[in-house]
Amino acid sequence: MSYFGEHFWGEKNHGFEVLYHSVKQGPISTKELADFIRERATIEETYSKAMAKLSKLASNGTPMGTFAPLWEVFRVSSDKLALCHLELTRKLQDLIKDVLRYGEEQLKTHKKCKEEVVSTLDAVQVLSGVSQLLPKSRENYLNRCMDQERLRRESTSQKEMDKAETKTKKAAESLRRSVEKYNSARADFEQKMLDSALRFQAMEETHLRHMKALLGSYAHSVEDTHVQIGQVHEEFKQNIENVSVEMLLRKFAESKGTGREKPGPLDFEAYSAAALQEAMKRLRGAKAFRLPGLSRREREPEPPAAVDFLEPDSGTCPEVDEEGFTVRPDVTQNSTAEPSRFSSSDSDFDDEEPRKFYVHIKPAPARAPACSPEAAAAQLRATAGSLILPPGPGGTMKRHSSRDAAGKPQRPRSAPRTSSCAERLQSEEQVSKNLFGPPLESAFDHEDFTDLMPAPADPTAREGLAAPPRRLRSRKVSCPLTRSNGDLSRSLSPSPLGSSAASTALERPSFLSQTGHGVSRGPSPVVLGSQDALPIATAFTEYVHAYFRGHSPSCLARVTGELTMTFPAGIVRVFSGTPPPPVLSFRLVHTTAIEHFQPNADLLFSDPSQSDPETKDFWLNMAALTEALQRQAEQNPTASYYNVVLLRYQFSRPGPQSVPLQLSAHWQCGATLTQVSVEYGYRPGATAVPTPLTNVQILLPVGEPVTNVRLQPAATWNLEEKRLTWRLPDVSEAGGSGRLSASWEPLSGPSTPSPVAAQFTSEGTTLSGVDLELVGSGYRMSLVKRRFATGMYLVSC
Repeated sequence: MSYFGEHFWGEKNHGFEVLYHSVKQGPISTKELADFIRERATIEETYSKAMAKLSKLASNGTPMGTFAPLWEVFRVSSDKLALCHLELTRKLQDLIKDVLRYGEEQLKTHKKCKEEVVSTLDAVQVLSGVSQLLPKSRENYLNRCMDQERLRRESTSQKEMDKAETKTKKAAESLRRSVEKYNSARADFEQKMLDSALRFQAMEETHLRHMKALLGSYAHSVEDTHVQIGQVHEEFKQNIENVSVEMLLRKFAESKGTGREKPGPLDFEAYSAAALQEAMKRLRGAKAFRLPGLSRREREPEPPAAVDFLEPDSGTCPEVDEEGFTVRPDVTQNSTAEPSRFSSSDSDFDDEEPRKFYVHIKPAPARAPACSPEAAAAQLRATAGSLILPPGPGGTMKRHSSRDAAGKPQRPRSAPRTSSCAERLQSEEQVSKNLFGPPLESAFDHEDFTDLMPAPADPTAREGLAAPPRRLRSRKVSCPLTRSNGDLSRSLSPSPLGSSAASTALERPSFLSQTGHGVSRGPSPVVLGSQDALPIATAFTEYVHAYFRGHSPSCLARVTGELTMTFPAGIVRVFSGTPPPPVLSFRLVHTTAIEHFQPNADLLFSDPSQSDPETKDFWLNMAALTEALQRQAEQNPTASYYNVVLLRYQFSRPGPQSVPLQLSAHWQCGATLTQVSVEYGYRPGATAVPTPLTNVQILLPVGEPVTNVRLQPAATWNLEEKRLTWRLPDVSEAGGSGRLSASWEPLSGPSTPSPVAAQFTSEGTTLSGVDLELVGSGYRMSLVKRRFATGMYLVSC
């Protein structure tokens, strides 16, 4: 509806001015939006830095005490919150670039619009001038008529009456011309004003639509970040619940404990004998008393009898350590029968007999049996694959050396181990949780269709496509219409749908403004015990096979598709636990064009009695799905996501509008000159949503030796595969057609025409338009990926 064309008229004709100034406010609004988003990004960046500082504060928490392991949970949670806000900052900065880029485009559009509506401004000024002259002409005519009437009443002479009548006629003529001029100016103004109003409304609609898309991207980014923050808080709460009081006490006792050996009872006889031994040692080591003023003295050795009396019988009371070995007596105790050598001097101090030290090396204590290689490998995987709470400093229990009552140093003993390797692993795995996984979108990022071709099928299934006269050397392809059940578990390769490379940072999801491109709620790590729906992702991948002949617009076309579903690694624990997971059901819609479905017989069920050709319902065998995911987890335990191919489908596409890229080729083969021309054209009606074709290549095989090659436009020559390759920019509705030409001089007679091949990919849509809807509760669709690529796409002359 043309609101601007109906509500901006009026007597003073100010509508054009109001509309023009309103349109000029567009760039100002864009700049203010960029400033607002920039300020929000600054706030998020400041908050991220504050959370990083808080994480360092948690890292500096005291390592002593039973509460120490929980500081690691605080640190991890703070780090993740800082990453969430930093990721939002990066998204907002990218959005600011988009806003500024749109502002520059808007200025160019307004400059062009100003040149187009300048004629309307002139019409407004002309109408304004005529409108001002019209009342004056009318007033002049009215005065002349009044003068003529006055002269008639006064019986003025005929000559005066004639003059008055002449003036009246001139005033009437002037008024008539003013009215005609006004009507002409008004008609011109009305037409130009209506055109300008429509142009202004179209510009405002485009501006508002673009601004709403930018605001949608802003809201999507903020929503994703808040979802991630909610998941971080949920994981923090879950980790706090998993670390029980008993676990904290046990870890503190194991890391800081001083031993399990309690002090034993004492035997009086052995204890008193040891005391007598210690007393004798002290007596021998004591210095003799010296009277002051004496210059020389002699120390008499102690009588042997005293020694015999003080020392217990070594044969009746041997000294035994805790390992059962007899301690060798001190030499000073066994050599008392020998005379002690003493000397005196005139000095104030007596010389002492040097002491001898004997080292007794005891055997090492028996160690606990070592872990098996399998248990060690499992421990390594559990430690490296998950984030665990670190134990207290020191892996073994330190024991301080102690002395017995007689002062004899005792060798420290190792505390017996109370848990085996398996018990340690169980303890660590109970604490360790995968706190934060990469975004589910990372399973579909950086897709490459260059080698993404289905496996060759049965030759009999290619009967829908006419075989070309000559197969290209550059690429051996086939048209897979049916596949065996044994290949149903094969994932797309080398696409990330078939790989399980885990991302270590938050991936930035693309801003998808259209529902046809899929909508994502962001990263979806599965938290045990979470009441939220389990996240899954889906990818539709289709391959179009087409064969054109010469300049004919018709072609033979067939499309094969594949539905792959991706599950995060954490969902395996949920499926394997109790209670059993809800049945995963989904419905395919817009399936009218699909001619044949081939579901995975081991995983997928469907009702063959469904009569609606527009939809088709499926549900999964949860036991088989759990077994398949567990098998993938065993084969690749470090993977973050696992892909399962659920079904394949195929259908034919008749008519010239059935393929996204129309091709035609023409060969002129002479004895001395060969000329080839290839024409291509984009067909937007072939896809559910018009999207550009990317990575477009046209391949022209040249098998014989040639010279003097001329190309328009330039192409690359592959010497090994003997072909010319034109790499074209993205083909879309804008500039979606063109012509390629090549000519050369053959060296071995006239050239033989060969089929020309095309390759391209497209993201965001499919050729079939089929879509997926989840049925029931318990699951949510985190991402739906749609894309298609070429299979065997040939044109012959």
